[in-house]
Amino acid sequence: MDEIQRYKIIYTETAIRDMEEKADYITFQLQEPTLAERWYLNLRADIQQNLSFFPFKYPAYPVEPWSSRGIRMFSTSSDVILYSVDDTAKIVYIRGVCTRGRDFTAHLEEQASQK
Repeated sequence: MDEIQRYKIIYTETAIRDMEEKADYITFQLQEPTLAERWYLNLRADIQQNLSFFPFKYPAYPVEPWSSRGIRMFSTSSDVILYSVDDTAKIVYIRGVCTRGRDFTAHLEEQASQK
């Protein structure tokens, strides 16, 4: 029987910036550094656990041109992770981390304009 393929997780600069901004907000605006650290560690663990195997199980982002570019969505309790998959290289690229309710399309357009 074939072994289940594990995908490597790579965070783009945008995704790293998204996570840093939210952690900073929790730390400095809400003055909850312990909560910020717990949020960050839980988010990384959720991504690793849910996207390392079978990353195609989550839906495509249903807005063009992002859907046809392979952007997918994975939701946690308070965040939505936007990602793409290189199935040949077995890599999941984390493209953005957005708090629920944020305009995901604007976030993806902002990321694309920075390239």
